[in-house]
Amino acid sequence: MKKDFLSQLRKPHLLKRMGEKILSYFFFEQWILLISKETKNEPPSWNNFTPLMPPSDRIWADPFIWIHAGNYFIFYEEQLYSTRRGRIGCLTLDKQMNPTNNCIVLERPYHLSYPFIFEYQEQIYMIPETEQNRAVELYRCTHFPDQWEFVKTLIADIKAVDTTLLEAYGRWWLFTNIREGKYSWDTLYLFSADHPLSDQWTPHPCNPIVKDIRSARPAGRVFLHNGKIIRPSQDCSVRYGYAINFNRISVLTESNYAEIRETVLKPPVGRNILATHTWNQSGDLIAIDALIRKLKV
Repeated sequence: MKKDFLSQLRKPHLLKRMGEKILSYFFFEQWILLISKETKNEPPSWNNFTPLMPPSDRIWADPFIWIHAGNYFIFYEEQLYSTRRGRIGCLTLDKQMNPTNNCIVLERPYHLSYPFIFEYQEQIYMIPETEQNRAVELYRCTHFPDQWEFVKTLIADIKAVDTTLLEAYGRWWLFTNIREGKYSWDTLYLFSADHPLSDQWTPHPCNPIVKDIRSARPAGRVFLHNGKIIRPSQDCSVRYGYAINFNRISVLTESNYAEIRETVLKPPVGRNILATHTWNQSGDLIAIDALIRKLKV
């Protein structure tokens, strides 16, 4: 009996689970936001990020930056530990990048996260994650930044997460992960339409365009860098939202798709950062999130 017990202890996965169980008695994990004005290094140094800390009873994650009237606003997911249901918040930053205001801007009776914001025909729109409602939903801003109204369902009867739009080559492209079975981070699907308000999105013939737990799930806005189209994605191979890949989209047509990983942002060694899974940049500001471990008090 003793020999069997000792042999079980030698199994790495069992030791890891035991270690995590022990840590959970003394610590809890919390997603926080970080910002940096260092935009030249690729990727920037973790030392140049300033944390934006939520209260201990909630998490902040999935930051998206929006510049309005010369000011920076960070839209993000807020989730209370007591409810486990996300809602969308917004932080206002002053010229020194210090938070001056914080408010909840969108809340529904189901989980919201990943507030993808974009502008179309001089209107500001948001596509938050609404997987629990089995739909990809579109909202329009009626008073910036705190009033939003439901416009329409873009895609119905779908368990989609982290929907991300891109306008390129005369089309609008919709990247989203679709939950197949237990997990929602290993299959990336692509759709296209003539405009972003369409409810007729054409599935790409290569779907799923990425089937890999290391690079499928979106991690922020697709952006242009040195003439390259870069798609941030999550590496969930170590744990959910462990690291961020920066993938160069090399082929994007209505019949083909290809991407190549160029670089990766991993949690720094020796720091209290366990994971990072969202990257967004606008102007001279970068916003990311990070999972940290905090002592229970």
